Amino acid sequence: MFGKGRINIAIQKSHYAPGDIISGDVALTLKKPVKAREVSISLIGEHKITETTPRVGGSMGGGGMSMSTTTKTVRIYDFKQQLDAEKEYSQGREYRFEIKIPADTQSMRPQISEVEGKLGQVLKVAQTAAAMTGAIPFQRIKWYLLAKLDIPGGLDINKKVDITIG
Repeated sequence: MFGKGRINIAIQKSHYAPGDIISGDVALTLKKPVKAREVSISLIGEHKITETTPRVGGSMGGGGMSMSTTTKTVRIYDFKQQLDAEKEYSQGREYRFEIKIPADTQSMRPQISEVEGKLGQVLKVAQTAAAMTGAIPFQRIKWYLLAKLDIPGGLDINKKVDITIG
């Protein structure tokens, strides 16, 4: 055990359907008492969007064309449930939680209006091309649970567990 302690998430399964309830336990194990703002569990959904754009004038002043690729992570869902309030936490403690998964997870996509500039333009083109070819322009949503002991002025203790919704 490194640092001040650790936090763990225990769930019965890792695959859920939209509308299901995720239930489990968050276990906190500390080496010594620590003051913290809260213990929480969050359900988070994220998309990775990749943008490829041409660049003029490659390296060494050659004046040729090259491609530049940028990847941006867009958080499209973030539900946080507080399990305990601000206090001095000591030793081990377990917290039971239940989080209802939204019923309409498949329609969750970043809105074009949320993405600015060139990336927004690229998304519009990708959506148009996808509509014409029947392809889906985005990767699947990456879902995970994040348990966190929020320590002011210090490193938080957290744990991330990937889950599948679909």
